Amino acid sequence: MTRFSRLTASAVRAAALLAATEAGTTTTLDVKRELRDRGYWAVQSDVSFLMEQVASASGWPWWDLGGFRLYAVSRAGHREEGLAAEVALRN
Repeated sequence: MTRFSRLTASAVRAAALLAATEAGTTTTLDVKRELRDRGYWAVQSDVSFLMEQVASASGWPWWDLGGFRLYAVSRAGHREEGLAAEVALRN
């Protein structure tokens, strides 16, 4: 039986930083995939709810594109945040 990690706002934030590494933007679907790849039980509705909270608290702008939201993830300290996010999702 596979044991999944519990979904938290900090895990969602870390996954968003990793998912946005190249383009500086991400979607909740990208974040959900990143979380699942790292052993989190993540469903779209939960990721969407937490991502909205994380984006608001982090000051990340987002756009509603009809079927999904596109989040602009801050590029400030991007390399360091990406490394920290990688570690956060491992632990």
